[in-house]
Amino acid sequence: MDQQQDNRNGSGLGFTAGLLIGALIGAVVAIVLAPQSGEETRDLIRGKAHEFKGKAMDLAGDLRDRAADLAQDLRSQAEELTRRGKETLENVRSQLNDAIESGKKAARTKRDEFETE
Repeated sequence: MDQQQDNRNGSGLGFTAGLLIGALIGAVVAIVLAPQSGEETRDLIRGKAHEFKGKAMDLAGDLRDRAADLAQDLRSQAEELTRRGKETLENVRSQLNDAIESGKKAARTKRDEFETE
């Protein structure tokens, strides 16, 4: 997932959370200012609380899913970095072994030249 998409998803979730909080505040103000009996007001508050709980649970589920997706992306990136690190290590090891062999060969050649002189 790229950074721009992360920002869009994050701002969407922030907007949704703000919308839910705004709706809750608006409902409380409407209930307090509405001319109803105490029992009707309590029933209305209970209904709104139940509705808000459902929306909060949905939002929590969305956040949990997003966190799981992010964790999977991070795991994939870590695996890719590990693979690249191993490849680089093998390449360096191979180059080092080649350099050592070349050095040994050059040393043998020089030693043989000195011995034949």
